[in-house]
Amino acid sequence: MARTSKLVSLEDAVADVKDGAAVGLGGWIFHSQPMALVRALVRQGAKDLDLVPSPGSIAPDLLIGAGRARSTVCVFISFEQHGLAPHFRRAAERGSIQVHEMDGPGYAGGLRAAICDLPWMPIPDLATDLPKVNPAHYRPLPTAPGERRLLAVQPIRPDVCLLHAQQADEFGNVQFLGAPFFDVMLAQASRRVVVSVDRIVSPETIRRSNHLTKLPYALVDAVVEAPFGAHPTASAAIYRADEAHLREYVEASAKPEGFGAYLERYVSGAGENSAYLDRIGGGRLSELAVSESNVA
Repeated sequence: MARTSKLVSLEDAVADVKDGAAVGLGGWIFHSQPMALVRALVRQGAKDLDLVPSPGSIAPDLLIGAGRARSTVCVFISFEQHGLAPHFRRAAERGSIQVHEMDGPGYAGGLRAAICDLPWMPIPDLATDLPKVNPAHYRPLPTAPGERRLLAVQPIRPDVCLLHAQQADEFGNVQFLGAPFFDVMLAQASRRVVVSVDRIVSPETIRRSNHLTKLPYALVDAVVEAPFGAHPTASAAIYRADEAHLREYVEASAKPEGFGAYLERYVSGAGENSAYLDRIGGGRLSELAVSESNVA
């Protein structure tokens, strides 16, 4: 049976994201954040989004700063050595975004509940205040005396999830050259799965290293070829995180006019991924690329 290509443009990949959609974001802090897709989503204009990020940084923070999000279900959003996530922090402090705070077991359990199409998933009660802070997602389960205390977590089911991986074929067989983090679970739990990759390879390449295929084509709705599509975060075995750009983002986010200029230069004013990369500069991208002589 003939297979259908799932290769689409950045704009087409996010065109169907509606106002009020629950949007999952893959990656892990400064690794494999789906930045090319996030920038395209900001340009697309969908608003009142309910963000469901894995532990992240610039991807959810950019959507919050651009005024696209109304809530987030998250473990944490952080810029680690660069400080707190500027827009997430301000929005949380002002109450302009609703924050559903979770821990790792709760986030994973919520995804598993959605994957299994269950009304809830049991997880250990780690004696935190999360059932009080976030009663919409956690509730105590009855247990007998002496049994381990358990919590029920509600399903986390994004309408669409945006992921970044290193390579795929045009049919949507996606390969990770490093850790997939929560990406596979996010894909299984989501109604629609969109993946950007640094390169499109042949089906023969996929078959030769089939152990790297973490997302088979049946799970993927659209794939986008976006070289350096995770920049300024890293993509395993291909390029490192751009620390200078992350600092530039945090500094620009200190004031509205600075962030407005950042959006104009790198998001609204860079309608194609190639235009964005031109603004970063070939020399800088070459410095970030991983090679046998540049692996630190």
